[in-house]
Amino acid sequence: MSAKGICGDCFQAELSNQAEDPPPEDLPSPEVASPKQTRTGRIRFRSFLPRTGSPVVFALVMACYSITLSSLIAAWARAAHLRRPSPSFYLRGDPADIVSLLVTAPLFESLVLIGVFELLRRFRAPERVQIFITALFISGLHAPKWWPHAVIVLPTFCIQTASYLYWRRTSWKTAFWVVALIHALDNILPALSAFTAYTSRHVPPGASLLH
Repeated sequence: MSAKGICGDCFQAELSNQAEDPPPEDLPSPEVASPKQTRTGRIRFRSFLPRTGSPVVFALVMACYSITLSSLIAAWARAAHLRRPSPSFYLRGDPADIVSLLVTAPLFESLVLIGVFELLRRFRAPERVQIFITALFISGLHAPKWWPHAVIVLPTFCIQTASYLYWRRTSWKTAFWVVALIHALDNILPALSAFTAYTSRHVPPGASLLH
């Protein structure tokens, strides 16, 4: 027994337990990441995709992107005081124009887009080249009447081509309908604008459109 009333064996066991504990300075200290050590990931195309697998929701989101970008470029064109298009550029707004904007053009131009894309794919062009060249070709079809129009719609066709590439891995038929739906949604605002102008010209003053 020691002077404090503790047996020698217990005292030795307590000393051995304390010896096994590492000193405070030997414990690993948590590392604080400095601003220089913080890394940000690259922005990828998937970062802008909806979290659902629904083709309809996907088309709605992509159409919103397309309308926003096209409207922004159109605003820049107006701010730059570019030459205004000729009267033949504007639609009359009759039913034939509405059907063309919402049905004919989306179906026909989507088929052309897919044809150009698949041709570039057959030549094994890089995916980015496939997207940009296809979008440039389709937007160039809109240049004859007013060349800034081709620049305004270029981001729209880039989004449509990238959407086709994304959904093509699932089914080319699904990819086609996604592209056509994006195109039709993009044309809703021009169709409404043309229809409003058409009705304002053909409705007599004081007449009501509601019956």
